[in-house]
Amino acid sequence: MKAWIAVLLSLKACGIALALEHHPVAGALMFFAPDPWIFLQFVLASAQGFGPAATAFATDRREVWLTIDDGPDPSTTPRVLDLLRARGARATFFVVGAQVRRHPELARRIVAEGHTIGNHTHSHPAADFWLASPRRIASEIDRCAGALLMADAPSERYFRPPVGVRNPFLEHQLAARGMDLVLWSARGLDGVGSDPQGALRRIAGGIRPGAILLSHEGGAFPESRVKFVELLIDHLGREGYACVLPPRGALRCGRAAVGLRGG
Repeated sequence: MKAWIAVLLSLKACGIALALEHHPVAGALMFFAPDPWIFLQFVLASAQGFGPAATAFATDRREVWLTIDDGPDPSTTPRVLDLLRARGARATFFVVGAQVRRHPELARRIVAEGHTIGNHTHSHPAADFWLASPRRIASEIDRCAGALLMADAPSERYFRPPVGVRNPFLEHQLAARGMDLVLWSARGLDGVGSDPQGALRRIAGGIRPGAILLSHEGGAFPESRVKFVELLIDHLGREGYACVLPPRGALRCGRAAVGLRGG
């Protein structure tokens, strides 16, 4: 990260120098040229400028990793777990710490039924996580981890930021805790609407061996979110895909292995 920060600062400095030397157009172009790239680092799942992020896993079988964000929630979690059990599927639930504090029994049930849990912050600050300070990032991660500890619900060393938006300070906080950033390779945008069939069509094009699939529960459209999970699992079954929990060493940043911490 230090290298690209130095490059960006150099470009900004060159732009200012050009403007001061009476080359305003060239100076403006130099100053603002990196900004689209910077923006993509915050929001694009495949971007790696803020540190390694898993977007796939290595496999030679028709397997995908189903991930489910924003729970646990009594209006959706029991039904999602019933769906997974009925279809023999496994998933990782990226949970919100405040929700775990309210519903610890659901966090325990997730683990008891053979699924895994990842950290999705304590309060899910979707609007401003991108500009959070290092102290606030640490608090969001640690408070979620503490809620899981109090609930007696073991979790994996995986973290997913709210709505997948990253932060320049996040990588250091994850490294200090031996955690890996897990994003996705395909999503249906089920979290922003109430059209599960449309969400299935959107995600279907990204389904391939080793894909990490994003889905949600709870929220403003609980019924449609559960329906999307049902439709997605059934679609995967018809296409011959199994929903598995990949080993940590199989995670990939695009085609490269994630820099795993602690084995």
